[in-house]
Amino acid sequence: MGAAVICGLIATWSGMSAAQPVAQPSWQQEYWARFDNKDWDAAIASAEQLVAASRPATADTGLRLSEALSLLGGAQLNKGNLVAAEQAFTEAVQLAEKYGSRTSAALIDPLRGLGYTLATQNKHAQAIPYMDRALLISRRSAGLFDLSQQGLLRQLADSLTRVGAAPEAERHMQYVLRVGEHVYGEDDPRMVPLFCVVGDWYLEVGLVEPARQLYRQGVSLASRKLGADHVGVVQPLLALAQSFPKEIVLSHLGIVTRSDKLPQPETTMIMEPMNPRYLSGEGERALLRALKILETTPDRSVQTYAGALVQTGDWFMFKQTPARSMPYYEQAAKLIAEAKGQDAANLQSLLSFPAQVYYPIPSLATRNLNRPPNEVVERFVQLEFTVHEDGSVSDERVVGQDATERQVSQSLEAIRSSRYRPKFVDGKPIVTTAVGFRQIFRQRGGAKETE
Repeated sequence: MGAAVICGLIATWSGMSAAQPVAQPSWQQEYWARFDNKDWDAAIASAEQLVAASRPATADTGLRLSEALSLLGGAQLNKGNLVAAEQAFTEAVQLAEKYGSRTSAALIDPLRGLGYTLATQNKHAQAIPYMDRALLISRRSAGLFDLSQQGLLRQLADSLTRVGAAPEAERHMQYVLRVGEHVYGEDDPRMVPLFCVVGDWYLEVGLVEPARQLYRQGVSLASRKLGADHVGVVQPLLALAQSFPKEIVLSHLGIVTRSDKLPQPETTMIMEPMNPRYLSGEGERALLRALKILETTPDRSVQTYAGALVQTGDWFMFKQTPARSMPYYEQAAKLIAEAKGQDAANLQSLLSFPAQVYYPIPSLATRNLNRPPNEVVERFVQLEFTVHEDGSVSDERVVGQDATERQVSQSLEAIRSSRYRPKFVDGKPIVTTAVGFRQIFRQRGGAKETE
């Protein structure tokens, strides 16, 4: 199975914002104040004023207008106005080329923004050339090891992975580490978040052992340099723990994870599904150590602590031991209830609705994942069911489908065996009815209906 498919199945997308200048010009101050507060409507309005004030484009105003359009595109991208963002960044590129040069540093932000916008629309093949060009200009302007290129390297790696160019993506992720080592030094604790970033990429493409090596390296470095009980050890500990459930998810997709080499597109490797009850003791110890550190850190982040508690609850739910999950979920629910301001807003979704923790993917749903869209027909089974206080599922039924009998049967069996993080109200788990889930099957065009 290709790395692009794996990435699409288990990775979550987070929006990429335009890079904020280190020193903000005075004419942009209002915009960045709105941007920093994530008030996207106000940031868009401010940027529109800057754009209007810079028109029409002349030899004197062309580059300033390009910069204002990049600011506008950045706010529109974060707002989710992708068509408008693409238009703004496209015009910004054209202006920077016309009034600067094809290698001008003024092109970095609009090229990067256009690449990010296209990637957000899953137009990765179109996005890659713009980001490649932005990276080349950035290195010519700021040097080979400038920290500002890290966002570009990460997004380039993600887009390359999704189009099946994992080896090239790996080179970009390794360069993230090289940049950090050059700027910070190999033994600097500021390398720890970079180990986690690159480790996350390896995990997404199914290379579990290289990912864990980086997480362990992060734990070791942070423990030596900051102290074994320092909050800086928490991030790699949580990442290491999460790699074990993800490995089981990958195994249910038939992916061989115990390898240190990227899978070749033409290679078929099958792995037997792993049993969720036998999660590694190393992962559990990592989780409990992270929680102990957070419990004894007075100025801990509420979001990090609540997230770690929920992750620990999920760990035991994944292992089919809901009784051990509940104390962690309940403690997280208490933290969420006490949270204020932005913390409360960011944490509200954690326990406000059932979340799928374990789902044994139907074997028929793992077929044809690498085939291009023109070679497959997508079928679906839409299910509805009840999630109980202990995370178990009952009353499952089909509410819509165009699938085969076997596909329907496997979908019902899978949801019956799944486990959910329950919804919490007033600090306690409750039964939730009419929870929905859609299972997609990719069937070869022309294949028999019974497949």
